[in-house]
Amino acid sequence: MAGRVGREQVGEALASGQTFLTFPGAETYLLFKQGFPLREFCAFEVLDDDDAWENLAQGLFRPTVQAAVDGGYGLITDALVWRASPDFLGKLGYAPGELRRINELGVARADEVITAVGGHGDSPVIVSADVGPRGDGYAVTPGATIGAASARDYHTPQISALADTNVALLMAWTMTSATEAAGIAQAAADAGLPIVVSPTVETDGTLPDGTTLSEFVSRVDEATHGYPLFYMVNCAHPTHLDPTLRAARDHDEPWLSRFRGFRANASSKSHEELDSSTELDAGDADDLAARMAAMQAAYDLTVLGGCCGTDDRHIKAIAEACSA
Repeated sequence: MAGRVGREQVGEALASGQTFLTFPGAETYLLFKQGFPLREFCAFEVLDDDDAWENLAQGLFRPTVQAAVDGGYGLITDALVWRASPDFLGKLGYAPGELRRINELGVARADEVITAVGGHGDSPVIVSADVGPRGDGYAVTPGATIGAASARDYHTPQISALADTNVALLMAWTMTSATEAAGIAQAAADAGLPIVVSPTVETDGTLPDGTTLSEFVSRVDEATHGYPLFYMVNCAHPTHLDPTLRAARDHDEPWLSRFRGFRANASSKSHEELDSSTELDAGDADDLAARMAAMQAAYDLTVLGGCCGTDDRHIKAIAEACSA
């Protein structure tokens, strides 16, 4: 692309008014379309499988990069390390020393995807790494929510490893509590990494623990002195999020100025329904794109993309429906 945005320039690039696309939902693509054994929903295992990685890159990631190029969008990558943190590595039998190697490999693989696509045009690219909650990304187990200090300690090894790569941005996806999100943001600040924080919401627009988006943004900002560049939502359908944003806009709620993006699920099903699904619900790509375009116009969103159930078709439709 025209240039990879460095760590020092990423805030300015994301505030420039240009729209950035994200990668689509790699985990559901691996599981349902590629038949990859997604243990504990950990996509990072594909990084060590050259054949499976090539299939994923060719079938999902490179077409997404091309959609950004063709539409004049910026691009934010994933590194597939959403669950490459100590607990999940341990569950899968990896030695503690593997954490750094796997996170470094995820960033290197993201670089490979960008390099492999020619004709990069004038679009900027942000090499980003994805971090996730210590527990379930769809639900909060009673008594399992960790405080900010514990979250900071837990996530520091992964974030420190990522800080030693050329990654320019952290994306904290599928956050389920304000305290853990604050701890992750504090660890990012310790490492000098810019971060965007993105919770998931239920069908009523609140987090899995019942926290409203207004409360979430306010609490994380207060705990971190406003360190996150901005906030998003991911792993939810537009019909779940739009009423909350509309009400905030209609009441001129100040937190909405901190909200800048949405990475949508293809399906309008609840998280409970998706967790029990044995088949992929890819939804309607054109309908999703139309809803995303309407939300972009209504709420001045600058980061758009797909999460569970989406693939390059959804990203292409979003690119065609929205404005770069």
